[in-house]
Amino acid sequence: MDSIRNRLNRLLLGVLGLILGLGLLAIAALIWKTLLGSFDATLRARALALASLTEVEKGEIQFDFSEDLLRGFAIEHPRGYFEIWSSTGKVLARSPSLRSADLPRFEGGSAARPRFGNLPLPNGRRARAVGFVFAPPMDPASDANVPIEARLVLAVDRGGLDETLAATLLSIAGCAAIMGGLIWVVVQRVLARGLAPLSRLTEHARQITANSLASRFPESDLPRELLPISHRLNDLLERLETSFTRERQFSAGLAHELRTPLAELRSMAECALKWPDKRDPRLDRDVRAIALQMESLVTALLTLARAEDGQVAVTLAATDLDEAIRHAWEPFSKRAEIRRLAVEYKIEGATVRVDPTLLRSILSNLFDNASSYAPEGGWIRIAGSAEANGYALRIANPAPDLVSGDLAHLFDRLWRKDQARTEGGHHGLGLSLARALASVMDWHLSADLGADGSIRFTLAQNRPRT
Repeated sequence: MDSIRNRLNRLLLGVLGLILGLGLLAIAALIWKTLLGSFDATLRARALALASLTEVEKGEIQFDFSEDLLRGFAIEHPRGYFEIWSSTGKVLARSPSLRSADLPRFEGGSAARPRFGNLPLPNGRRARAVGFVFAPPMDPASDANVPIEARLVLAVDRGGLDETLAATLLSIAGCAAIMGGLIWVVVQRVLARGLAPLSRLTEHARQITANSLASRFPESDLPRELLPISHRLNDLLERLETSFTRERQFSAGLAHELRTPLAELRSMAECALKWPDKRDPRLDRDVRAIALQMESLVTALLTLARAEDGQVAVTLAATDLDEAIRHAWEPFSKRAEIRRLAVEYKIEGATVRVDPTLLRSILSNLFDNASSYAPEGGWIRIAGSAEANGYALRIANPAPDLVSGDLAHLFDRLWRKDQARTEGGHHGLGLSLARALASVMDWHLSADLGADGSIRFTLAQNRPRT
């Protein structure tokens, strides 16, 4: 997969290279136009000078070419070539450098606006030529009233011009190579400097392991564009750290739950092996009780795992909540009487579509928790009513040992207050399982502490979306 650095590198080099290329091409075109314009202006001036040395006498064009002028058009080492034709196409004059050859006639053009072009010379070299039609001045003594026209074509070897242009283009190409190299160096340094914060984030992320989740990404000296990424990564690390901490606590809690029954089973097995003749029948009952306890723990863990993975089947049916709540409380009423718990029951009847089996499991865990951990002689309040967002059931009881910091752990798996660990029959999974099953039914289970030191669980329909 391509990297951001490579993409930016190609983009910047491409754009800057294109700008540089267009700029140098514009400069080259300007230089070409300037040199060619200067060359053509000189060529035109020489042609006009030749034309000015002609005049009409007695109806014929006469030439006043001096030897100094013709020396530049000599056969040996000529610097130019010219040829003059009459309006009928008759050759009136040609430079000695042409010998018997002819120059191509340029059609069109005037002295004010001559025609320029390139043509081959008799010696095979390329030349720059100018051609135009002109009217030589007439002799004042002549009786002719109609101006006589002639055509002049002047050609000059453009080898020097081509060499100058080639040298100019070579210089521009050299400048392009040097500037291209400078652009490459500058782009690399700019990218390295601009991507340095991203590289630091990458290196920091590379150093994070499962044992260093407490570290956080730096948020100072970061560009504004990277701050949201750093915030999100720190939020993710915080959630991961919390999850890993809970998993470690869960592993430790599970080991604690299994250590005692396994130690008892081992002790019983060793006793049975050491004194096989004195086997106590109560030993089998104890083994069975321990096995049932461990089976209950494993069953609760499996149910919780399926609920958290959304693998619990949900069958909704219209259910009378008053009847369902009273029916779920019946198994715990005897325990409440034994522990002298005053039960306040205030249920507003309603028919709601729920899964009766899941609802009974949720209520059983909540009632088991309340009847087990409420202080003896205390109270339990069970209230339910229809609200704007749906039905809500609240179960409250005194909880003098709980503090506000415990609310974050109430629904953690295998979490219990230390003094409650000796309570028999509780593994610390009831509340976790109740919340998971409520979530499967799209309900929400929450807890809060009252000002009187009580704990209140709220099972509400239509879980709020955050």
